[in-house]
Amino acid sequence: MAFKLILATAGLLEAVRSTAVPGVKTVLVNNVVVPKTKSDFAKNNVTAKWAPGYPKEWGSEDFHYQLNTPDPDDNFNAVVTNDEKYLAVTNGSYVEFIDLDKNATASGFAFQVPEKQLAIGLTIRPATQGGYDVFTGVVSYKYDTPKTTIRQRIGSDLKPVGQPIVYQGSIGAISKQGKLVSPSGYVYDLETTNNTPIATLKGQPDLTDFSFAPDGVHLASVSWHEETADLWNATSGEKIFSFPATKAQNWLTRFSPDGKYVAFALGSSNNTVQIYTLANYTAAPIEIKGFNDWPRYLDWSPTSEQIAIADDGRLRVYNVPSKEVTQTWQVDSTNDYYPAIGISWLDNGNKITWQWRDGKYLYDFESNTEWLWTINNTAHSWGPSTFYLLSKKGYAVTVDGDSTVRFWKI
Repeated sequence: MAFKLILATAGLLEAVRSTAVPGVKTVLVNNVVVPKTKSDFAKNNVTAKWAPGYPKEWGSEDFHYQLNTPDPDDNFNAVVTNDEKYLAVTNGSYVEFIDLDKNATASGFAFQVPEKQLAIGLTIRPATQGGYDVFTGVVSYKYDTPKTTIRQRIGSDLKPVGQPIVYQGSIGAISKQGKLVSPSGYVYDLETTNNTPIATLKGQPDLTDFSFAPDGVHLASVSWHEETADLWNATSGEKIFSFPATKAQNWLTRFSPDGKYVAFALGSSNNTVQIYTLANYTAAPIEIKGFNDWPRYLDWSPTSEQIAIADDGRLRVYNVPSKEVTQTWQVDSTNDYYPAIGISWLDNGNKITWQWRDGKYLYDFESNTEWLWTINNTAHSWGPSTFYLLSKKGYAVTVDGDSTVRFWKI
């Protein structure tokens, strides 16, 4: 099975205006309909300027990849490896690695999925011995939560090494040291070929989200159903501390990159982000409030001095611990029922990316420049969406909801 590389010549493409979202005010920029903003990221009180030629729509990319003909029933997913060497694309059963220097297929293999089961999702981490660990979940129905996870190790030559390993549960989080925790509370060591848990989180049956501290030992968890937030020892499985009850459906947790803080996003009628200091986790937390709805998505800056938090139709950057808002992006809308998602700090914190609806945004703090890649009114979106910035190659990569990976020169 060979990938399809399709070159796009922007000058030959007919401009097509993107679809307007009901309830959202729009403006026309570069012949593209984009959401009007109440507030955009700024520098020295000057609103961000669009990068030359932006915003851009699907179809004006420099080139793109497709594994199969786009199909809503396809379990499409794609990942760019951390070293920027390869693009891995899967259709749910087959994984293809594309060499980004040569624009050529480098390798491919099929997941060994049990009969009448489906592979869904794609996660890749570098293996200590060289090569990569490639993960997918196993489900009976496309929209199920995986009951098991398959890991296939591939060598530096991108060929499978040994037999696949099956872990119980889906991927909750993976530490830099190679520990995997599942929502069922099992902790596995990915540096071995043993699928027996090295620890089990004791006394917590229903966990929603996890975050490993940089040391790989401290592990935070939240439970949406149980309304709990806890700190664990990931080596022993012992609970270190139960944070005070929030009486809220706790949604996610994230450690700061320096390991100094752990953040919890609280839903229900609480709508708060709590930030605890690990040096004194029994002390009252820093609390950030004033969200439109649940703050479901957040990401720490690489310095751990700022945290970006999204709520409906809005993304704000806060200083920590002062809670000062330093940047705001917000759509001008009477119908803000969609949060900004996919928040990630890039380029050592000089840039930040996020997605709102079908548009992927990138902002450069130093140059006060903004990019946007968005759907047009002839396209349809149905699958996962991800963004990568290839700083070494000078490309933005959008994994788009029409089973297509697009490359844009920036």
